[in-house]
Amino acid sequence: MPQSPTYRLRRWLDPRPFRTAICSTGGVGSTALARHLLSLADKTPLEHAWSPVVYERHQNLRLGYMYGCPYNAVLSIFRRNYQHMHSRAMNVGSPTTGVPLKGIGIEEYLERGVDEFRIARQFDNWTQAANARHPTILIKYESLVENLGSVLEFFDCRKPFQVRDRKSQWADQPPHIRRGLERMYGELKETILAMPSIVILCGPEPMPVDSADSVSMKR
Repeated sequence: MPQSPTYRLRRWLDPRPFRTAICSTGGVGSTALARHLLSLADKTPLEHAWSPVVYERHQNLRLGYMYGCPYNAVLSIFRRNYQHMHSRAMNVGSPTTGVPLKGIGIEEYLERGVDEFRIARQFDNWTQAANARHPTILIKYESLVENLGSVLEFFDCRKPFQVRDRKSQWADQPPHIRRGLERMYGELKETILAMPSIVILCGPEPMPVDSADSVSMKR
């Protein structure tokens, strides 16, 4: 579904001297924040870009990459029956092709034991400072509430935003689902949860950060 005329008009009237784009792993509550920030990537192949290199030709842009616990992210994708679409979205423009997942449930997916969404690849691509073509902020969903002010400041957004509660919780799943998630995404989960709340990868110009639990990195 393309962006609505109203949304495109709001973006066109945006007085900020730069454009914004939010990319995510999916399943981390990024859609509401992206629309709040008038992300140009919303409802386009860019919103789950496999690497920041897809934004290389864009000018005057600030990027946000949102990620979180892969257990909950994958559960959210399957809960909404987005798995087939998401497999394609996470591979668009990459060296790999999305595997069809239409009609595949979470149990069968975990039994196969293959990360068809290639979440780890996307996470590695986005979190490497050397890949930053634009000022980029890395946002961990689990710490968004505490660091929301810094995120909005990065995008020069003065309009308040309310973070929604998560609906998918891996701890509430049956034991075999939890074991399957741990087998496939356990190592990635530990890496993600060990990340700082927010990280700013400096593009053409260094970006100041006020949050105490944040890191700023130059290329």
